[in-house]
Amino acid sequence: MKKYLLTLSILLTGCFASGKSSIPYVSREEPAMGTFVSITMEKSPNYEKILDGAFSIIKKLEKKFSVYIPDSEISRLNREKKIEASSDIIHVIKKSIEVSKITGGAFDITILPLINLYRESEKTGAPPSEEKIRMILQCIGYEKIRVKDNIIQIPKKTEIDTGGIAKGYMVDSTANFLKKNGINSGLVNAGGDIYCFGKNPEGGKWKIGIRDPFHKEKTVKTLYLNNCGVATSGDYERYLYIKGKKYGHIINPLTGKTVQDFPVAVTVIAPDATTADAFATAFFVLGIEKSINLVNKLEGISVFIINGDGKFYESRNFSKFTIP
Repeated sequence: MKKYLLTLSILLTGCFASGKSSIPYVSREEPAMGTFVSITMEKSPNYEKILDGAFSIIKKLEKKFSVYIPDSEISRLNREKKIEASSDIIHVIKKSIEVSKITGGAFDITILPLINLYRESEKTGAPPSEEKIRMILQCIGYEKIRVKDNIIQIPKKTEIDTGGIAKGYMVDSTANFLKKNGINSGLVNAGGDIYCFGKNPEGGKWKIGIRDPFHKEKTVKTLYLNNCGVATSGDYERYLYIKGKKYGHIINPLTGKTVQDFPVAVTVIAPDATTADAFATAFFVLGIEKSINLVNKLEGISVFIINGDGKFYESRNFSKFTIP
């Protein structure tokens, strides 16, 4: 499942070279992963080299995870069904399986055959038949993925798409690279998947605004974050149109049907962007009540949801992140 509408804004008040912090900050933005990736960090003597290295990591990871690149590891796995994978792929697939178990299969990276089915239906104008959906559902299920050491194996008709989690992992990997190169404060933002650490240019927590999906010039909440990941996603305008009928773009991997009644926007805060990204994807399938109930039982995860009527819902511990 892809997430389309960016609803996070980074609120950087004050000048990069002044403010409460005595350390100047620098920023760079480049296109990657089908969006724009921006990095803001404290300025070091070799900051240009560090930024070059950070964006190089993003491009290398994109070449591993993208289903649109024929020789990526994910494309090879889908084609060959068994590969010796890099540690990056192993980590993301294991994390995907973990989130799948926690969410009862609402998050599932084996959903690619269903995504392709609906894409084809949109092209041909013929809605997918119940029989076709049932047939493809036999190929769906995170339990079908086998991971042993650095070997990943999937069944013949199963295909995976890590689009609902890989962007968060790329953000985390980039942030870890910055830290290893002596950067004590920074923020990486890839189209709404964010990891921030240390202090912002004012010397305090990083301020991240959740935009109002109905009035994009407004902010409905301001978050104050440090050393954590956040992912905000949502889309109330994107639909599939098949034979004049409107279908939601979100597919439930358990039923094979598109989800018609889903939240407008979901913001997840977690210890890392990988986790936040995956849960933000899952909560669109679970819906508001099940998502809130689940998060209230989990350690280290918080969620804020906006429904189609503009009503807010938040987990028990979310409000602590709105305190400066």
